[in-house]
Amino acid sequence: MRPQGERGAAMMTVLMFMTMILIVTIALMSILQADLAAGIRQQQSVQVFNIAEAGIHFAIARLQTSGADTYLGETRSIMDGTTVVGQAVLTVRCLDGSLPTVNSCAGANAAYRRIASTGTLPTAGPVRALTAIVEGTTSSTSNYAVCGRDGVNFDRGVRVYGNVGTEGNLTLAAGADPSRICNSTPGGGGGACTGPATPPPQAYSGSAYAVGTITCGSGACTSTSIEGTIAPNQPVGSVCPSVTLTPPSGPGTTNLNVPTSTTVTVDPSINYGNVSLASNPGGCPGALGARATLVIDSGADPNATVTVRMRTLWIGRCARVVITGVGKVVLWLLEPPALLPDDANQALKTEQQAIFGSDSLAGPDAPIGGDRFTINVISNKPIDEAGGCVDAGAICSAVDFNQSGLISGTFVIPEGGFALDQAQLTNGAILARRIQFDRDTVFTWDPRSSIGANAYANFNRLKYWKDQ
Repeated sequence: MRPQGERGAAMMTVLMFMTMILIVTIALMSILQADLAAGIRQQQSVQVFNIAEAGIHFAIARLQTSGADTYLGETRSIMDGTTVVGQAVLTVRCLDGSLPTVNSCAGANAAYRRIASTGTLPTAGPVRALTAIVEGTTSSTSNYAVCGRDGVNFDRGVRVYGNVGTEGNLTLAAGADPSRICNSTPGGGGGACTGPATPPPQAYSGSAYAVGTITCGSGACTSTSIEGTIAPNQPVGSVCPSVTLTPPSGPGTTNLNVPTSTTVTVDPSINYGNVSLASNPGGCPGALGARATLVIDSGADPNATVTVRMRTLWIGRCARVVITGVGKVVLWLLEPPALLPDDANQALKTEQQAIFGSDSLAGPDAPIGGDRFTINVISNKPIDEAGGCVDAGAICSAVDFNQSGLISGTFVIPEGGFALDQAQLTNGAILARRIQFDRDTVFTWDPRSSIGANAYANFNRLKYWKDQ
């Protein structure tokens, strides 16, 4: 039998050994647990990164579809079969942080979108945020000087500096003084034109696109008439934009008559009825104050838009419509459409040497930028194919300019006709159902103008990617 002391020492040795084993086991378990937690966090981090990345790719794909220009983002559940593995919260913004709403993005970076995608898991875990910047391309329908949905006709001596399109047929006069579509190069690439009077901020090819035919007189057109691409037989719906105007109100009843030697500033709060500017008999007086002048003040904010409503606007001989300030103006002409278009009434008419869209009240008259003055016309009055539009007293198309001295603005007339006759100083862009330019008219595209939506699409050029 061992002594009592030896048995106690052995017991202490066993207890110490077991304690050491327990301590080592706990340490190993803690290490294993930490490693396991780190592994789970790493796996979750990879998974949530993949979710955020999937969100970026989804947004880029969404930016290739209809409505891309105003896509704001969304929250998407990311699936593995039928199992939700996480969510991607997507936001799409302009580069300045503003919303790409119905007016899209503005300025030099209008073609870019910043996509932010935040990935989360179904349970508590890490969050991952990715940012990408993509660049889109402009819809071709916003780069036309003239686009007629049902057809475009140019009489002799017409010069259009810019691209022309139609969902119908395009007809140019031939003969000794043919009509011509010109590019932005002075002298013209094909020698057909002398070039625009002022070099434009954006080059254009002077091309023609039509869903139907493109003819010069009774034959085919060549580079002597159209300096750029000649492209008939385009797919239906691929040329002119389809625009539906939603007027801010019905036509008003407050008529306004502006006599000669009078300047009147419109009140945007008034829904005007018929507005007319009186004619100067004989030649135009040298003093601008002797003419009837209608002023629209666009304000001091270059990003603000002033909306003006009228039922009809008649501009007499030598009368002037002037835009002051630095903002933008949208003029609604609310003469309603008729069930039978031939029964419709005209919305806008000018007489000889009238000024429409000057940017200077004191003169000399200079065209306002096409991006600052938009004219939306509701009337569906068609063009008189018999040629009555060239007559001073005729009432034919929804919009008719008769030998005006200056015309500037972006005209949107989806259901009505647009006629120009011997209008020499023109600047902007036109979208109408049918367009007629009579002899010796000169029209120059303002690249700042946009007919229809100034839409960007195909945001598939990746410019920047960041893992935040």
